[in-house]
Amino acid sequence: MTLVAVWRVEHRLMAVADTRIVRSAGNVLTEHGPKVLPITVACKQPGDSGFFDLEVHRADIGFAYSGSTLSALAAHALSATLLSKLIGAPRAPPPPLSEVASFVAGASSEYMREVCQLAGRDGLFSAIVFGWCPEQRSLRVFELTPAYAQHPLTVDVQERSLKPITLQGSADQSAVVIGTSPNLLRDAIDKELADARQRGETLDIVAFDAPKRALRRLIAEGANEMVGGSIQQAWATPEGFQIVSNVEPIPPRPPSTRNAGMFILGFDTAEIRNVGYYQVGAEGR
Repeated sequence: MTLVAVWRVEHRLMAVADTRIVRSAGNVLTEHGPKVLPITVACKQPGDSGFFDLEVHRADIGFAYSGSTLSALAAHALSATLLSKLIGAPRAPPPPLSEVASFVAGASSEYMREVCQLAGRDGLFSAIVFGWCPEQRSLRVFELTPAYAQHPLTVDVQERSLKPITLQGSADQSAVVIGTSPNLLRDAIDKELADARQRGETLDIVAFDAPKRALRRLIAEGANEMVGGSIQQAWATPEGFQIVSNVEPIPPRPPSTRNAGMFILGFDTAEIRNVGYYQVGAEGR
């Protein structure tokens, strides 16, 4: 299980998740599990050759999940593969994000129906699909929830309308939270905002990272044994979806004087091996 939050700031959707993956309570498989992932939607139409070789749309959106890692990563892999290979008639518009979310829900239900045959409810997961919608030209958020009691199992898709997070707001207004004890994170976010108000803060930039700070504190406190590891974060803008690193302080290790690292899934990107003449680089907060 996990905790995931997606919230709105002025021109951006932010997402965070913890990175612990467990087999069962007290049985940690990894502290570096990916739970916020990109899906590329690419559309092609007939080109001058008569084949579908004219790309007319390409965009990355976000997919975040909580629950069965096997079911979720399988559904993500299938969705990412097939949605990157869409073909259509000339001048057909790209699909709205609502259709993409419904497609992901269909892939999710297929895998959960299979995995749940042996794993029961342990094969379930919830998800959030979020990003830029080319039809409505706005950022949209969809929550995907399995309906386990139905036969066959289905996945409900609900659009969530979020207000930009502010010091005067609350988690219920500004964030979608899924996972282990969602109220634990909602309450922690509200406490971050209340503490900022009590300090006399007036700028909403202070609220920008409140969900991230709240999740970081829950991890540090060990508030729930199913939630841990580090923070994974990403954002979606009109330009697309992007995984971003966390800038965290580190003890300098002589002879280096470096006292901060940029972490993705708990790994310091400065310590990851180069790929040919290139090294890993990512924007960070």
